[in-house]
Amino acid sequence: MHQRSLKAPSGLRNGRTFPNSRYRPNQSSGRRGGFQGSYINPTKFVNKATAAADQPIFEPVHKFSDFGFSPELQRNLVNRNYSTPTAIQDGSITAIMEGKDLIGLANTGTGKTAAFVLPIIQQLQHQRHQNRVLIMAPTRELAIQIDDEFRAFAAGLGLYSAMCVGGVAIARQISQLARKPHVIIGTPGRLKDLVNRRALNLTKTDILVLDEADRMLDM
Repeated sequence: MHQRSLKAPSGLRNGRTFPNSRYRPNQSSGRRGGFQGSYINPTKFVNKATAAADQPIFEPVHKFSDFGFSPELQRNLVNRNYSTPTAIQDGSITAIMEGKDLIGLANTGTGKTAAFVLPIIQQLQHQRHQNRVLIMAPTRELAIQIDDEFRAFAAGLGLYSAMCVGGVAIARQISQLARKPHVIIGTPGRLKDLVNRRALNLTKTDILVLDEADRMLDM
C-alpha cells in the first residue's frame, strides 16, 4: 500500500505563515490555524471580458411576395406589416413548402413561428384534411403563442386550430377536436392524454412540427 503525503496549504509550512498568505491563527477557537477570507486568486478562473465580434448584416434573398403565397395569405402579411423575411424565414419557407424535412436553428425573437406557420397555411389551403398538422411545444405559453400566430395569419381562410395544453379543463379541448380542426397545437402530456382517451386521432397527420425540440428532450 502506498502512503500519500498531505501537503499543507502554501501559506503554512512547519507551523509558520508566509507574508503573502491569508493564513492567520484562529485565536477565538482555541485551535491553531485557520483561514480567514478568500485565499484563491479569482483571476485564475475568471476570463477577461472580450468585445463581441460584429455580426454581419443579413441580406435576404427573397421577399414575402416571392414565395408564391395565395392572395389571401399575402393580404394578411401586409396587414401585419410583413415585407422582408428574417434569416430563418428566408432559408426555410421554400423548403417547407416543397415538403422537405427541415431542422431550423435560430434565436428567440427571430420569427421562427412564422417560418413554419406560413408555409403550412399555404399547403392547407389546397389540402384541408382533418388533423393534418401537429405542432408540439414544451410549454403552455409557447403553444398559446403559436396558436395566436396561426389564427392571425390564417384569418379569413377558413382554417381552424385546436389547442391542447395542460392546466385547463380537458372537456373543452375534446369539443374543439370534435370540430375536426386542421391544426393541432399542444404540449406532450396533454396530447398523450387525449390520444389515450381516443379523443385525438393522428392517423391523418402528415406534417409534424417540434418547436424547441431540444428543450422537450431535456424535459
